[in-house]
Amino acid sequence: MLHILLLILKIIGIIFAAILGILVLLVCIVLFVPVRYDIEASCDGTLDGIRAKVKATWLLHLVRFGACYEKKELDWRLRIAWKNKQSGQEDNEKIKKEVEANDEELEELWKDYEEDVEEESEESPEAERNLEEESEESPEAERNLEEESKESLEIERNLEKPWEEEKDKPYEKLEEKCQKFTQVWEEIQDNPEETGSQLEETEADTGEEFEKTETGFDKELEENEWSSEEERKHIWQKITEFCQKIYQKIKAIYQKVAVLPEKITGIIQNICGRIDELTGKKEKIFDFLADEVHKTAFGKVKKEGIWLLRKLKPQKFWVKIRYGFEDPYLTGKILAVCSMLYPFMGGNVNIYPDFERKILKGQLKTAGKIRASCFVKILWNLAWCKEVRMTYRHVKEFRL
Repeated sequence: MLHILLLILKIIGIIFAAILGILVLLVCIVLFVPVRYDIEASCDGTLDGIRAKVKATWLLHLVRFGACYEKKELDWRLRIAWKNKQSGQEDNEKIKKEVEANDEELEELWKDYEEDVEEESEESPEAERNLEEESEESPEAERNLEEESKESLEIERNLEKPWEEEKDKPYEKLEEKCQKFTQVWEEIQDNPEETGSQLEETEADTGEEFEKTETGFDKELEENEWSSEEERKHIWQKITEFCQKIYQKIKAIYQKVAVLPEKITGIIQNICGRIDELTGKKEKIFDFLADEVHKTAFGKVKKEGIWLLRKLKPQKFWVKIRYGFEDPYLTGKILAVCSMLYPFMGGNVNIYPDFERKILKGQLKTAGKIRASCFVKILWNLAWCKEVRMTYRHVKEFRL
């Protein structure tokens, strides 16, 4: 019995050891297997001529990523084991789904069309019968139309007759007036005494008409005077309103100008207060940085950062660039910065400035590898440094 228990415990221990070994192996693979990268880029002086290629692999090309930028277009591809994903794949899937949906809609429309055709074929005998009945009833409809057309012609004729009669009426009236005028003229020549009495009567009539016209003219004058008075009142109202608006604007401007000194003094006080706050914050920051604990922590971080940059430095690095700007001063300034980086970049860097024209041509090739163990090591060293931990706590609690 004891032998069986020991055997079971042995098997369980072997299983645990195998699991732990697999976990340790996976951790070592993640930490120590590097990510290898290769970058190439070139430019011939134009935006269309910019080309770039990036390739990255991990764990014997089990994970592979590639990207290419050319002619203002970016293409990329990612492969993880047997699964692939690339640019434009989502668009293709959308297009396939849209095509399938359109096919389904077309099939439904075709089915509906076939059903409509069958229904029409079933209803066609009834439609033929209706057409025959309408053809039988057509002579009666034609007769009705002829009768209606005759009635409309009679109505038009009846309408034209009174119009022709009315046309001749004004001419008849003119003839009557001319005849009366000739009769009156003959009577004046025959007996002028009677015509004198008639003229007196006409003068009296004209006097009455003149008086009427004078009274109408006086009324018109009174109306015009009344309208002119109203216009004057309206003009005076406008002038008074305009003056009131000008007075209100002047008053508002005066009030704003009177408040300006107070505002200026308030702004100056706020500026002085902010300056005092900034000086206080400046003193706090200097005191924080001047602390010995914080100095040692910053030195530790700087040391680890330099070590990381050395580890991340590419194994292959080759650059050849010819550049120039419209302003020669800017060209020289960039050359001065690049000359400071020469010791770190090595002798495979060739930079040619052009002070006479604007140009950008060149090539770039670099390759290297990145390990996760470098980042883990830095985090481990910083976490076990007492000064770094204290500085981290002080930074969290620091308030200006």
